[in-house]
Amino acid sequence: MTVTHGMDTAAGRVAGQQLDTGAQEIRELAGRLDALLHSFDWTGSDAERVRETWQVQERPDLDAAAGHLSGLAALLRAEAEAQDGASDSGAGGGAAVAAAPAAGAGGWLSRVGSWIGDRVGAFAAGLARSMGHRADFWGKVGDVLTGREDWSVAEIAASAIAGVGAEAGAWTGLVTGEDGRWFGEGAGVAGTPDAVPTDAAQASQYRPALTPPTDLASLMQGVADGYQVGSEPGSTGDVRITRVDNGSGTPGYVVAIPGTENWSPSAGAQPRDLSANVNLVAGNPTAAAESVQRAMEAAGIPPGAPVMLVGHSQGGIIAGALASDPAFMERFGVSHVMTYGAPIDHMALDPRVQVLQMQHGADLVPRLDLGGLGAGGFPQAQPTVTLESPGNFWELGTNHSYAEYQSSVREAMAAGGAEGRSLSEYQASLGSFLVGPGGSASAVDVPVSRRVDQP
Repeated sequence: MTVTHGMDTAAGRVAGQQLDTGAQEIRELAGRLDALLHSFDWTGSDAERVRETWQVQERPDLDAAAGHLSGLAALLRAEAEAQDGASDSGAGGGAAVAAAPAAGAGGWLSRVGSWIGDRVGAFAAGLARSMGHRADFWGKVGDVLTGREDWSVAEIAASAIAGVGAEAGAWTGLVTGEDGRWFGEGAGVAGTPDAVPTDAAQASQYRPALTPPTDLASLMQGVADGYQVGSEPGSTGDVRITRVDNGSGTPGYVVAIPGTENWSPSAGAQPRDLSANVNLVAGNPTAAAESVQRAMEAAGIPPGAPVMLVGHSQGGIIAGALASDPAFMERFGVSHVMTYGAPIDHMALDPRVQVLQMQHGADLVPRLDLGGLGAGGFPQAQPTVTLESPGNFWELGTNHSYAEYQSSVREAMAAGGAEGRSLSEYQASLGSFLVGPGGSASAVDVPVSRRVDQP
């Protein structure tokens, strides 16, 4: 006679295996972090305090969590074995148990196992992300204390914020059972370039026509257009690349990079988000910066061609990060970087690049890098033009608006004061990127995204 039982033992064993896997992942993470904290040369009281905190508090917490999961897995396996034994014994004695309640119990256990496995996996992934950021933070602190490298206060603080934020995401994952990838990253991806219409009659709401660059304000229009393209429902962002040909040699290319378009801490398909902001300031690789490089490659910018990077807010940070990357600079002939509303004083841009950063007097965002302050004091600041603020001090959005920056540049250049003269001098160096008499311009919009299956 067929006998049923109160547990779906196969599902119970699967749940136990999932718990064991989660425990093993936590143990491996603890081992990697343990090796990391003892692998670099760092001595003194600070080093001892950090390593003692890890050994006395943080490492035991991870080990305890892994032990609890392993214990729960063993309990599930033992229960499955007991249920199988009871079923076999019942079959020999001719006993029978009602099938309907048993099936319900087995299904319930399967769901419980899945519920636990989802939450353990999400928590472990978030915890690994947090520990990676914390290791980055302590590595930077160690570099400063040993004199190996003078990281800025902003970079160290951003690493700490990423660690705390990722840990908050881990606990959120433990509650929801989903890994929100708080302050995570991934690979930057670029799609197929789409030709920009040059005739306004062919333009549309999410496909604005090209404004040929003839001055600083029209260069900034490329960024505004990038924002507009990226605001289309379902879009994950855009980079507008303009080719300027004045018939005097190799054409110049203007890469217009919008700023933050998603303020969620979850690292999703849209690369220019809160996660990218923090990781960019921390000096970490980001999908946001990589996607711009991929967009430039997709647009077919030839090696050595003159390139200008123009960016607002996070777009300016991306421009600064790329111009600080020797590998990127070897691939592309970036000669000019222009940013507005972007903190880049803490970045070591290639000295061959002509830089101009613009900031409203009451815009707090470009001051988030504290002027590049580090252990050695303030570095040589990037050339800066401070413009009159369009709003009062507390009108943060107005003072940071890319449209207001564009208006402020026009007004300053028309007024002809000290700020206007500085802007005009920089504009005079942009011959390769401004359409002159007999010249022409064309552009492509390149969709960008983050591949979210990356760590």
